[in-house]
Amino acid sequence: IAILLLTLFIRLLISPLTYSSYLSGAKMKALRPEIATLKAKFGEDQQAMSMEQMKLFREAGVNPLGGCIPALLQIPIFFALYSFFNSQIGLRGASFLWANDLSAFDEVIKWGDVPVLSFLLGHHLSMFTITAVITSFLISLYSMSMTPDQNNPMLKYMPYIFPVFMLFIFNRLPSALTWYYTVSNLITLALQFVIQNYIIDHDKILVQIAE
Repeated sequence: IAILLLTLFIRLLISPLTYSSYLSGAKMKALRPEIATLKAKFGEDQQAMSMEQMKLFREAGVNPLGGCIPALLQIPIFFALYSFFNSQIGLRGASFLWANDLSAFDEVIKWGDVPVLSFLLGHHLSMFTITAVITSFLISLYSMSMTPDQNNPMLKYMPYIFPVFMLFIFNRLPSALTWYYTVSNLITLALQFVIQNYIIDHDKILVQIAE
């Protein structure tokens, strides 16, 4: 519960940047018809298409990298918590839900020495890692629905690949950290829904872009 409250506090601190990134995403979604028109106009001329697209973003006040800022800001926080949860004596032996020790990974599913599987994941599967991966995947799906279609296949599928990499990396992390990440993702999903549906006025954005 303390980790949950800590997560809420951290997200509250970066909420202005979060709102700014969601507003930028809403503007990008509103620009999708114009971007589709540019693609039809310039066809295979990627250089001209990129220049016109950046010009459109600039005129509409859209920052294509705006959604990355909150994520980048959380990286040092994540590593600080990683060091803290590994060294915090109070977490050792402390149980929560299915985790018996918050300072270590939660071994919900175990298996023997399976060559490839043991190399990639170890000898267990962490349930908090699964919840972190699933919520990250849902965030990726939402982000893809907000951004214009990508011509580069790597950029197009990167949001789906990232949660898979998380599975291999997070499975050996302390369950306190993967619980923090799960809560943070749930807050992100809730904020995305509330801000996009009840706070940001999409019709107003379209009028501003038209002006």
